[in-house]
Amino acid sequence: MNGHRLARRATIAISAGMWIAVSSVFVSGHAAKVAALGPDQMALFEQAQNSIAEAALQTVADTALALGHWAPASGDEIAFDAGMARNVRGAVLVPDTAPFECSDRKLSRGMDACQRDFTVGQNLVRFGPSLFSTVMSDGSREARPVFDDLLSTYIEKTGHSWQEYLNETEGRSTGECVHPTTWEETVRYQHGWEYQVKAYILSLDGSLIRLSSEERHELYVVICDAKGYANPMGDAKPSYGPPADWPNPQGWPVSAPTADEFAAFCAGSPA
Repeated sequence: MNGHRLARRATIAISAGMWIAVSSVFVSGHAAKVAALGPDQMALFEQAQNSIAEAALQTVADTALALGHWAPASGDEIAFDAGMARNVRGAVLVPDTAPFECSDRKLSRGMDACQRDFTVGQNLVRFGPSLFSTVMSDGSREARPVFDDLLSTYIEKTGHSWQEYLNETEGRSTGECVHPTTWEETVRYQHGWEYQVKAYILSLDGSLIRLSSEERHELYVVICDAKGYANPMGDAKPSYGPPADWPNPQGWPVSAPTADEFAAFCAGSPA
């Protein structure tokens, strides 16, 4: 994996056929995007297809950092994983400990989680080929519709990096972690974490980013469907807000919506 590790940079990467020009105005202390050109998601798709996905990922990271300060939490870094499952766009390994049952020899038998090494890849925010593309029914890959869909995935995964860090620092955006994120905490908060970051991305849509109709629909479905893995009703919600320098912090929920609020939110879901 070391060959795939990518250092975060504060500068914009400018590649052949891709350039970025962002004009911003500040409203209530937050940047609102008025115009943005590039990068071209088709060019990034071609890079990923031609074994230079690390460079394509770095372009996404540089753009995200410049546009909204979106980056992994302290100590984490991005990495491209060419072997990631084709239906997974990115992943963050959140739990630092195995389930409690793994301490019991009888209970641990047959539990896959008890065989995992939770120390490997803990500092990586990994992205696979499906960051840039979607696998079609015939097995071919098609570029995602717009660049901001890539940003959506990048914000989500770096958001999960921060959710783990905030949990381990008791809500601080800086400093040393005071406790590991346990398996049990992960199970308790997994739906709340998914809801939190996906609702945040939707709050940015139409201002800092403009999602495709497909991406927007997918986010609403996993939140609003009764069995959606990001449905916020009935599960524990983390109370920590986003990193201090991320834009639109009011779009990052820190509690469950009321039934009326949830109904109103889902009423805005595209058909």
